[in-house]
Amino acid sequence: MFKKYEIYQIHTVITMNKIKDIIVFRYGHRIVRDYRVSSHCSLVSRALGASKIIVCGEEDKSMKESVDDITERWGGPFEVIFTDNWKKELKKIKKENYKLIHLTMYGEQINDIENEIKNEEKICIIIGSQKVEREVYELCDYNVSVTSQPHSEIAALAIILDRLQDGKEIKKEFSNAKTKILPQKNGKKVIHLK
Repeated sequence: MFKKYEIYQIHTVITMNKIKDIIVFRYGHRIVRDYRVSSHCSLVSRALGASKIIVCGEEDKSMKESVDDITERWGGPFEVIFTDNWKKELKKIKKENYKLIHLTMYGEQINDIENEIKNEEKICIIIGSQKVEREVYELCDYNVSVTSQPHSEIAALAIILDRLQDGKEIKKEFSNAKTKILPQKNGKKVIHLK
């Protein structure tokens, strides 16, 4: 019979993090209503380790330029892509061997499912801005909640990105950065690299 300690040791070996790439899919974007939230979802995606965000909805050149400017100054890689057909795009992503993870307050709780997701190599996190069609739930490999209470997709995205990467994204180094912050106990220290 295993002792509790031995069972814990086996569990930690099985749940090693295998994730190699994360992309984010923003389901539904309307320029007037969603500009700020979609921009913030893009910035959170970039800062916390995703390689790109695919935005389904109205093409928003102003939002893309704003995020591209951040990436140019603070480093990447990160890209913003627009599509007008969520079904076609998600099926394409799935064919590229990404596991589709839909963030919804109705899904399985992150505490119960995160170790299973960490065993996937490529993941696509889907966040909605409007009512999500039932077919999205059915197409996804995982429907996950960070809480079963009303909340923001920005908060849910930040939490899942942190949980799935074990906090390692906080120290990520960005390539081709022109600007970098040196963490300080007090004050602000920004260095210009180029």
